[in-house]
Amino acid sequence: MSSIIYSRSHSSLSKPPIQFSFVPPKLPVESEQYGHLLIEYVSSMCMAFNIQAMTYITTLDGYHRMDNLDMQREFLTIDADRQRQTTYLTSELLKATHRFNLRGAIEFIRERIKSQSSSSSSTSHSSPTSASVIDEPMQMLLNDHEFYHELSQAVLSNQIVFNDIQRSMVGLYHSLSKYFHSQQTCENIVIDARLLAPFEQFVIGVLFKRFNIPSIYIDKDGNMAMFPYNLKDISSDQ
Repeated sequence: MSSIIYSRSHSSLSKPPIQFSFVPPKLPVESEQYGHLLIEYVSSMCMAFNIQAMTYITTLDGYHRMDNLDMQREFLTIDADRQRQTTYLTSELLKATHRFNLRGAIEFIRERIKSQSSSSSSTSHSSPTSASVIDEPMQMLLNDHEFYHELSQAVLSNQIVFNDIQRSMVGLYHSLSKYFHSQQTCENIVIDARLLAPFEQFVIGVLFKRFNIPSIYIDKDGNMAMFPYNLKDISSDQ
């Protein structure tokens, strides 16, 4: 009696399967009367081996999963530390250049966009808006494929009309220029709901997260509060 076992080749599915051939030895004549006992013994041995092997495999798999979780936690810790350091250095730069305020921060962001755009070409994903004043750096940012996708996801998550956000973004600097003239360094950069329209608040929050700008949010009652929009889809520029 012969038994043939087939196994797929791991190197390429296009190759023919590897064939293993096994011919079990013939049972000695003098042992034939005890053949049923031998089969039972061999079956019990195989079962015991399989159980022990599965125990080891399960244990090793558990160790591997723990290693992966530890590695993921380590990466998250490193990313969080890097994020805090980047935000700190950005805030120190704004303070040193007397731009640690809302308008100054937007000016800093516009400079960053222009410097990044000059070193890389981008494909337009949005058509020019009908806003009376179009901020060219913000239009450049909207033309960035990665940012455009993230902004679209954030707009969808917050149930906002994308065209409204696009118009607000390209007209933001002009809008801020009408109300915020002070260039003095402040204790905190404030997103103030009493002065800014909802779309402007959202856009500023997106830009600040993208470019690592620290800020606080003041609600319509003049109280410090959590930023009211979900920006989990926006990645930070490292």
